[in-house]
Parts: sequence; C-alpha cells; structure tokens
Amino acid sequence: MSRRRTVTGSVNVADASARSSHHSGLTKRYMLQASIASSLSLTCFPPLRAAPSSGVVAGAIRWDAWYQRSGSSVGAQDDLSFAKFQSRAPSHCKVGPANQITCIGTQETLDREIEAAARAGLKFWAFVWYDPNSSLRAAWNLYQSSSLRDQINWCGIVSLASWNSAPSDQSRWQTNVQQWAEYMSAPNYQRVGSDGRSPGRPLLFLLWDQRQFEGFFENLDNLGRSLDLLRERVTAAGGDAPYIVILRGTEGAPILSRIGADAIGGYVPRFRQVPAGRYADLDQQARAYWAALEATGKPIVPIAIVGWDTRPRQEHPGPFSHVQVPERYYAMSTPAELSGHMRAAVGFIRRNESACPSKVLLIYSWNECDEGGGLIPTLGDPTGSYLVAISSIL
Repeated sequence: MSRRRTVTGSVNVADASARSSHHSGLTKRYMLQASIASSLSLTCFPPLRAAPSSGVVAGAIRWDAWYQRSGSSVGAQDDLSFAKFQSRAPSHCKVGPANQITCIGTQETLDREIEAAARAGLKFWAFVWYDPNSSLRAAWNLYQSSSLRDQINWCGIVSLASWNSAPSDQSRWQTNVQQWAEYMSAPNYQRVGSDGRSPGRPLLFLLWDQRQFEGFFENLDNLGRSLDLLRERVTAAGGDAPYIVILRGTEGAPILSRIGADAIGGYVPRFRQVPAGRYADLDQQARAYWAALEATGKPIVPIAIVGWDTRPRQEHPGPFSHVQVPERYYAMSTPAELSGHMRAAVGFIRRNESACPSKVLLIYSWNECDEGGGLIPTLGDPTGSYLVAISSIL
C-alpha cells in the first residue's frame, strides 16, 4: 500500500572556568557520539549515565523501507542509488556497483538502533503501519523479536485505509480494532498520562487522507463507531482508554469531538515550497505551525522536523513520488540547527501544558531517508551526530 501525503503551496570563553566547562561539554558529546557509533558497529561500550529527562515524551516516526530489498522497499532504495544521495541511506546499507544502494536489516541492525535511540532520549517509535506481508513491516517484526525492545516503546501511525482495510466491510474494521486492542495491552506499547495508579493511555496516531476517509468510512459517524469500539475493547481488558491523535493539522480540530479523538497534530508541519530553502526558515515555519495548532483551542501534539528534501523521489519517480518540483526543498539541518529546533519544541510543550496535556512530541523522522530527513545514523553520518545533538535536550 502506498502512503501519500500531498504537500502543495503551504504545508501543510573568556576565562579558565568557561574553557573548562566548554571542554567538559565536548568530552560528554564525544563520549555519547562514540557510544552511539559503537551501538551501530556492534561494539560493546559501557552505558553512559542518562541525562535528566525533559519531562517531554519524545518519539520519532519510523518508515521502514531499509530492511528488505523486495516489494515497495526497492523503490525507496533505488531513490538513493545515486552518488549525491547515497550518503542519506541508513548506515547498515551497502553501496554496490553503479552506486546501487542495498539495505538488508538483521536482528543485530535493529538491536543497535534500539540502543542508539534510547541513549539519545527517545521514548518511543511511531511505526507507519503496513500490511503483514509488506517489506515495510520487516523492521517492526525485528523490533518485536528483540530482547532489547523494552528500552524503547512503540505505537502506531495508521492510515484510514489500514484502519478499515475494506470499504463497507464492518467485520473487517472490527477485526482490525481487536488486533490493535491486543497490541495496546503489551508492556512496550507507548502510553501517556499515567498518574501512578494506572499504566496510562495507549497512544495511537490516525493519518488522515480525505479520499481514504470517503472511500473507507463515508461519514464521521462510522469512523467514530470504530474508535468507540477500540475504547470498549481496551478498557474491557483492564486498560485505560486510548489517546487518539488525528494527524490532519488544524483541519482536524472541528471533527475531534465528533469522532471521539483526543488531540490534533501533523505528520509534518505546514510549510511553503521554495527553491533550495534554508533549514532555519523551515524551523521558523514549524514553530508557527505549533502556534496555529494551539490556537484551535484543542489538545495538540507538536511535530518537530529534521528536514525536508524529496529530491531523491522527484528526480527518480517511483511508488512514493509526489507531484512536486524537484528543486523545491530545504537544506538538511546541521546538528546545531536541529538542537535549537528540538530545544524550541520541548520549550513550547513546557510553556503550553494545557494545550499539550500528553506532553508528547512527535519527530519527523527516524528514517524517512529519501523523503525528508532522519535521526538514524547514515552512510554519510555513521556516528549519529543528530542523536548526539538532541540527547541533552530530551
């Protein structure tokens, strides 16, 4: 199944003491960078002392086309099979003749990602959901079979098509609801809002697409009934009601109460398409997007963004290409720029607790390597400088 999100128009030292402190900060940074690098190279280093938690529940989106060279994953890997883009491939991928990128993920690959993400302060991964036979489910299977999976939780980002699976077939979405109720009972499923007396509410993101909504649900009442059934199944099993976030931007605000969802957010922030834009401008537009979400008066989940550069998909059209102009993109963030952006996102949530009651921060992304930008260590950044940059913030 192809996941499409159409983006059109707007998308949406002076003294010795100071030198000593600066040196100490660099030493910690180098230690963490070595630790993340060692995780991904399968070398065992002593665990580092965790930095104080920000109190924000930060998770990154996973879109996993990098673990099998089959099915839809082939197109994504081919997108990066050019000299100017191959550095964006995850660090476990290989470069073959004629710059061909081949990505085969193993259990060790996923285990090292778990360790690196956890050391950087991520609390969960939000897996974009695909059918069981899809190559894009391979990483989730490896995650679930990992002995380290409790180091980082998971939740789902489910399209409306995946939520129903079959238009006008009520039995099909009931089956899907039951499956998600079972997933939500697992101890490593991400929960929010725990008061110490209960485990908290299982987190679920619904990725909105108007055509899918019309084709699979027809009206809001039908979608609302499916979410009601999910709440019934989860609470009947002794859990707290799920915390459901509609990824539709500000347009999700009017329908929130009608379908019984809890918050609004976006898969990416809304931003302008410009020729060769600067990350600093993308950063400012993302901050404005958080404010626009807050202005709706509804609970929100802010979205932070590592970068947006779809040229690999646009210059080499495949199954995940959008109708866009290749030269319209934003430069990838530097680690320092990303650190500033993430610090702003965490600060926004802390200052606006009434608007962000779940304290969840969603990050685009862990590994959208051919579409935007990812935190994952890559062939061009095998030591994980992005993860080092955000580790002291999360």
